[in-house]
Amino acid sequence: MKTKYPSSGFSKPNLSRVVGPVLITIGVVLVIFALVLSTQGSEDIRVEGNPAIEALIPEENSEVLRQSAVGIDLAPGYNAELTINDVPIPPDQINVLRSEENPRESAGTGGSFGSTLNRFVFQPLDGRAVPELLGGRNCVVAEYWPLSDPSARNRIKWCFTAL
Repeated sequence: MKTKYPSSGFSKPNLSRVVGPVLITIGVVLVIFALVLSTQGSEDIRVEGNPAIEALIPEENSEVLRQSAVGIDLAPGYNAELTINDVPIPPDQINVLRSEENPRESAGTGGSFGSTLNRFVFQPLDGRAVPELLGGRNCVVAEYWPLSDPSARNRIKWCFTAL
């Protein structure tokens, strides 16, 4: 014989059969909602698994000094442009390092494309597009493309904190 709850009219077995599935459904909906919100409006693509990107300089969510270098390390055969805090960096202010053996010779748009180094780095200094990083959150957008197909542009955005 089932025990009736005086105020609700539900029997104990019926109530537990409804509450369990409802709680599971709510949990699944919340997880899906969180995933949708976390990817909404993101320009980023993953660094891991992306054959073009070897490293972000500085790493995402890191803490650096306000005069720290900013850039991207790409696989050989790619070119890049940088924008820091919505300020486009002129190409002549980006150091392109293509040789570990002789970085001074390769710090320009030339260099050996057979090398494994392909870093595009901007150093904030007085008189440049960005004299120093902002105190607090800074964001960089790197637009990159294969030298063999300049129309195949991709972009990645990352942010970090300058102290």
